[in-house]
Amino acid sequence: MPLPPLVTAGAGRGRLRALRRHLRNSPGRCHHPSSLTLWEGRDAEQLSRWLREHPGVEIVCRDGLLTYRQGIIAGAPEAIQISDRFHMWQGLSRRVQDIAA
Repeated sequence: MPLPPLVTAGAGRGRLRALRRHLRNSPGRCHHPSSLTLWEGRDAEQLSRWLREHPGVEIVCRDGLLTYRQGIIAGAPEAIQISDRFHMWQGLSRRVQDIAA
């Protein structure tokens, strides 16, 4: 059975750690490093186009940049999006500050 392609949008150890943590906690999945692609662009249209040219991407690990979210939704709408720990806590902190204000 072929391994599902995985993408991490942007460079950074945090996104790679988040992706590895997700894969460890995904029962029944076996991934090989060759199925991982590190995409370093910063443009939603380029990411969207790349994802359409590489169908079958199931998981995308990204930072909090809205551009990545837009590109992933346009190019691979059914892909699971994973946030790295830093950006998850940063977003939660901002939301709590908004509510408390």
